[in-house]
Order: sequence, then structure tokens, then C-alpha cells
Amino acid sequence: MRSAEVLIEENNQKRELLNKENLTLYEEFLLYIRIDLRVDEQAGEEVLMDLLDHLLEAQEEDKEASDLFGESPQAYANEVIEALPKEKKRNVALFIFSQVLSLAGWFSIMFGVVTLIMSFFQEVDSSIPLGNILVIFGSVVVFSLSAVSVVFKIVRTTLFGPKKKRVLGYVKAGLFGGSAVGLIILLAWIVPDFGPVIRLEWWVYVLSGLMLLGVYKLMGRMKLY
Repeated sequence: MRSAEVLIEENNQKRELLNKENLTLYEEFLLYIRIDLRVDEQAGEEVLMDLLDHLLEAQEEDKEASDLFGESPQAYANEVIEALPKEKKRNVALFIFSQVLSLAGWFSIMFGVVTLIMSFFQEVDSSIPLGNILVIFGSVVVFSLSAVSVVFKIVRTTLFGPKKKRVLGYVKAGLFGGSAVGLIILLAWIVPDFGPVIRLEWWVYVLSGLMLLGVYKLMGRMKLY
């Protein structure tokens, strides 16, 4: 049995054989299934590969994608999802945790870079109470968990719709992400200092972010989730 990784790579190559219209519809179908955290990854990739093979056969016979997906691709996708085995809750939790690590890593790197840039224009106080660090990290975790769920939901509601709806969905997802980052910064600004004070230079934030991203990549390669 081919692993999910092999199926994904093969899928990426075979999709290039689809014409423009079929490719657009199939990629929406693919994304709709892949970002549904209820679906078992291995089973989902096997079904997506089977559908791609059938769609390529239909294309060779000059048939439309609607002949395979029906008049309502979203309804067909929902039927496929309901028939697929469900992903284990442990795997879903680990996947979400990996996304939290990724977002926290990028946030830490951005914070370090911004601190470095500011240091060229003014003196930057690198001391920070340990309690405030815990508040910032906790808020990053909470907002990251919300972001994964909300952004996935927004994207799924835009699929199989008009282009204008998709663009609006991406704008909403971007605004939500930007607002989450803004709230984290606001919390860091208004929370009173508490706990022992430590000094963290800009490079510590960057290094910590790179380490978090490294763990995220390692989880992906080892397929812990």
C-alpha cells in the first residue's frame, strides 16, 4: 500500500495532466477534503487519487468534470467525506499542536526581527518579566488554536463558489489572522509586569522561533500526527 506521502507526490504530478477547468474543480475538491480534520489522511489521499484517475479518464473521453462530480461537487464531496473513516482524535490534536508550533515559531522570529530593527533607531530594553512571557506564549497558543479552526472553516465555505466569494473568504481569513496578532500585541502591552525579570536579546527570539519551526518540520517528516 502506498503511503500518504507517496500518494500526495503522485497526485501533484498527475494533476498537471488536467485541463484548466478540470484542474480548478479538482483542486477545490482536494482542498475541501484535505482541510477537513475529521478525515483519515491515508484514506482521504487514496480516494483523491482514485477520483483523479477517473477524472483523467473522463477527460480523455472528452467528458466534463460534472459527469464525475455531478451538478453539486460540494454535495458529492460531503458524501465522500461521510463514507471515509475518521481520523483519530489523538492525530487531530497532534496536527493542531504542530500548527501552533509553526505559528508560535513565526511570531517569535517576527518579534525578534522587529526588535532588531527598532534597535537601530532607539534604545531597546531587552529585559522582560517571566510572567509576561508566559502570558504572551499562552495567548499565542490560544489564538493559534482558534486560527486553525476558523481559517479552515472560512476556506471550506468559499470552495465551489464564485471567485468573488473565494477572494472575500481569503480577506476574512487574513483579517482574522491580523486581528489575532494585534490582540496578542495588545495583551503584551497592557498586561502589568509580574514575575522575575530576565534579559532576552533579539537573537534569542529568532533562535527560539527557528527551534519551534524545526520541531514542527520534524513532526511532519516523522509523521507523528
